[in-house]
Amino acid sequence: MSAPETSSRDLTVKRTFKLSKLLTRWEAILIYILILINVALMIFKPGTYFASGTIQSIIRSGMDLSIMVLGMMFILMLGDIDVSCAATMICSCMTMGLVFNSAFFTGIFSNEIIRSIVAVVCGIIVGALLGAFNGTLVARFKMPAVIVTIATSMLFRGAAKIILNGESIKVFPSWFKALGWTDIGGIIPVSMIVFLVFAVIFAIILHKTKFGRELYIIGNSMTVAQYSGIKVKRNKILVFVIMGITAAITGVFYAGRLGGISSAMGTGYEMDVIAIAALGGISTNGGKGKAYGPIIATFVMAFLKKSLDLMEVHANVQKIIVGIILIIAVMIPMFNKQFFDDLKFKWIYKGDRNIEAKNRNARKEVQQLKEEIAVVYADNSLSSAERNAKVAEIKNRITEIEYTCKTETKAALEELKRSRKAKA
Repeated sequence: MSAPETSSRDLTVKRTFKLSKLLTRWEAILIYILILINVALMIFKPGTYFASGTIQSIIRSGMDLSIMVLGMMFILMLGDIDVSCAATMICSCMTMGLVFNSAFFTGIFSNEIIRSIVAVVCGIIVGALLGAFNGTLVARFKMPAVIVTIATSMLFRGAAKIILNGESIKVFPSWFKALGWTDIGGIIPVSMIVFLVFAVIFAIILHKTKFGRELYIIGNSMTVAQYSGIKVKRNKILVFVIMGITAAITGVFYAGRLGGISSAMGTGYEMDVIAIAALGGISTNGGKGKAYGPIIATFVMAFLKKSLDLMEVHANVQKIIVGIILIIAVMIPMFNKQFFDDLKFKWIYKGDRNIEAKNRNARKEVQQLKEEIAVVYADNSLSSAERNAKVAEIKNRITEIEYTCKTETKAALEELKRSRKAKA
């Protein structure tokens, strides 16, 4: 006698597509903001907006910080912060310039292209080492990331000032400038293409790899991550190294667009990078956010700042606006379902758990009945009259539940009010 066949249960989570949910996601809202900024610029500065090269110029200006935003995305995902990234960029960029112009390397590598590649590699190595220094202090010595990176920001800039002795480096490889200013076909900036390539790579790492999943776990709970066997210290150091490398790569665009660097340049860029990442929906508490948000936010911030420039808004006012945006972006994760549930519990249910439970159960029953209505409408075996009769019956039950809940809630609130008044 053969054993009865057992059917395996399908435990996969099936997510139905909802257009309304897609259109209200934070990334979609960022797109709406981007469109709104463009419309405002069209209305107030039509001659400038539609002039040849304006859009390309706006995009190029935003690409100066774009690669660094991707590194900051990983840092914030851990629940940490790096305010030394701009100083790291300057040190890396300075290294590239010094190596490229050094007599020693010129003697070894007479070919400019080879020498420029060596210079870039040296700059990236310096960025990685500075990032590793930050990561070691944060991960191994358990020092607060904000304190560490404030200190190292001053340290790195101080070292750059001593080495440069107040002078600037103006000679860089010619392809730096081409990378920062060239448009393919006169339409698409090369810097934007490079940014999007890096963005795709970082998005894949964050959402499709084990390392990316570990970052989410560490950001949500470091204790859980440690007990899950995740090498928290190693991952933290690695993320800070990645931050240093992205800062170095950003230096290539920065030097190419500005034509040179000095130790005082890039001040405040770290705040812009943090603002863009936070605006993109990456929680500063860690463990929340998608890679797509910061990518869109990079373009939003580029168009916003350039629009303010074109509208002749004062530079200090622009800083105030960016500061307000950063505050709003940090506050956004607070306004979740739990936040509104707490408000409802405090103000509507007056802090009474029984009243809250009564309303929650009523909502659950109503939701189940609404699902029953959907099932009745989908049942083709019923005639039109039978379907309408069943739907009417269910709707009457919904009305009855809602009325009973409302009446009992009102009575309970009045009783609670009298009870509290008597106690007072």
